[in-house]
Amino acid sequence: MVRMQGQLLGPKKGEKEKKEDIVTSLQAQKHLLKTGYNLCSDGVASLGHYNGTISVTESGADCLNWSEFPDYMQQYPSRGLGNHNYCRNPEGGRTPWCFYRQPSGIISWAHCDCSHGAIRLLGDQPNKSGGVQLYLHGVWGSVCADHWTDWDASVVCRQLGISEIGIGRKISDYGLWNTPVHLKSANCRGDENALLHCSYSQGKDCRHRMVAAVTCSPPQGLKPPLRLVGGKDHFEGRVEVFFGSRWGTICDDRWDEKDAEVICRQLGFMGKPKAWVWAHYGQGSGPILLDEVECLGNETSLDLCKKNEWEHHNCDHIEDAGVSCNPYVDGALRLTGGKGPGEGRLEVFYKGDWGTVCDDGWTELNAQVVCRQLGYSGPSSLASKLEYGAGEGLILLDDVSCTGKERTLVDCTRSSWGQHDCSHSEDVGVQCSNDTNDIIEILPTGPPIRLMDGESTKEGRVEIFLNGDWGSVCDDGWTDKDAVVVCRQLGHRGPAKARTMAYFGEGQGPIHLDNVDCNGTENTLAECRKQDSGIHNCWHSEDAGVICDYAEKKSIGLKGIEFVITLLRSIGQVPYILL
Repeated sequence: MVRMQGQLLGPKKGEKEKKEDIVTSLQAQKHLLKTGYNLCSDGVASLGHYNGTISVTESGADCLNWSEFPDYMQQYPSRGLGNHNYCRNPEGGRTPWCFYRQPSGIISWAHCDCSHGAIRLLGDQPNKSGGVQLYLHGVWGSVCADHWTDWDASVVCRQLGISEIGIGRKISDYGLWNTPVHLKSANCRGDENALLHCSYSQGKDCRHRMVAAVTCSPPQGLKPPLRLVGGKDHFEGRVEVFFGSRWGTICDDRWDEKDAEVICRQLGFMGKPKAWVWAHYGQGSGPILLDEVECLGNETSLDLCKKNEWEHHNCDHIEDAGVSCNPYVDGALRLTGGKGPGEGRLEVFYKGDWGTVCDDGWTELNAQVVCRQLGYSGPSSLASKLEYGAGEGLILLDDVSCTGKERTLVDCTRSSWGQHDCSHSEDVGVQCSNDTNDIIEILPTGPPIRLMDGESTKEGRVEIFLNGDWGSVCDDGWTDKDAVVVCRQLGHRGPAKARTMAYFGEGQGPIHLDNVDCNGTENTLAECRKQDSGIHNCWHSEDAGVICDYAEKKSIGLKGIEFVITLLRSIGQVPYILL
């Protein structure tokens, strides 16, 4: 407990109004910090006190953890104080504050910087567009545009109070601004009120040296914008549509998988569509804009489906429709609850659900396999018990035992799915790293791919997971540039070689892609030019393949022999040749 002259530090109820005058004068000295959203208003309306994540004072000092001041925690229960250093206003003042340590070592208190997280646009202000700048720790900085989306731009426009819809742009002349890069990515869902409410990632690494910009303008064209709200992942949630300058929900009358398929297609998700009813992702609060939606399933956008007139319905929000466009396959992994992307409680995906992994028999070799599967190349370690909190829901794996050489966690010896003798107090956590402190994007955002029927894990027939099924790729126009992208997506860095005419045998499922045309610099096959999924004029005798980390066999001197072998394999006849 910290005391000064027999008194606990902190504002008294009687002096808060006087302090507000000081705060007002300090804030007035800061230019261009006005935003459409009050950054110190988080939770005030619903809870009666600030519950946001600002943790710096007006002078730029870091806040101290509230657990160091137990008297305050006892005096103000249920006012947001706890084992954290976020600013709070437990006594009811208008501006949140915190304790901090002066350079002399004396503990004092100060109001927090409500400009922390402010946004401004540099550029064409009359047209409501420009480069995005973010105010953090007393310094204006940029946001890297490597992963910048229209959802991120919409949050910026909403925070500025300009519009509900924004268009994300990228500009390359940020060196002229002479400002640091604050965020590596914003990762917004689109319904947040401020950029710092998003699942952002801090960092200065900006691969393409381009920064974020926006145009805040109403939508153009025939497609009303859509967004998914309330889900745990960006590809699932309550469906909301923008019409008449408002976001609203869709009633679930006649809502089915065909409608979900159209929603997923319009949003650009290529996972397996699933329709959800009865407000599965929570009830909305705005208007109910659509009802009786009946899509055929082949429409490119919701506006082409049969439906009632706008705002004609007989529903309540308990009937809000939702969708999931799940891109994951069984055995996919994620880390949750950590401070950064490389640490957290381990969760595994199985049959549509995420679940935790029990720590029985868990070793550093297991952690090594997990981190490799997630795309990390550096040292890995086992987190201390419950370092990232206890999970909820299913416990999917137990008694996992890896040798350290497996490609995925489910390749290790383990219990059957869902069989365990554990509680969530035994959920395992993992910490991953890279030599370069950067993530190798082995599992990028595109649909999963795999290599089948090769002699090693580095070669095989290319298969891609779309619409719930694994399918092959037609070899029309298939080149080494396409092979480079496939191998890069799978985490291989060496030379890549394309193989055609079902070199690794014919597939059995659908043919998902045709006329793929990569330039060789893409990170995933999904980024390449190609025909729409399922459209092709091919047979499985034209299935494409690749060889990763390819080494040319110079000892074979007979020209054309490889072509002959490939041709004969395609018709089921492999010759016996003495070399």
